[in-house]
Amino acid sequence: MDKENTTKAAQCAALLSSDVKAVAASENPFLAELGQEALELAVALEQRLKRLETLANE
Repeated sequence: MDKENTTKAAQCAALLSSDVKAVAASENPFLAELGQEALELAVALEQRLKRLETLANE
């Protein structure tokens, strides 16, 4: 169950990063700024979940 949950979480984080990246590329400067901040957090979360996924699959 841990393997499945960590894999799903990592996949969701990758989708989140992708969607937030689009917001960060917004022509609206305010949205772009907030999107960039959120993107940094989303990418960090995605990386941590990928590490957990690797550990769970060992």
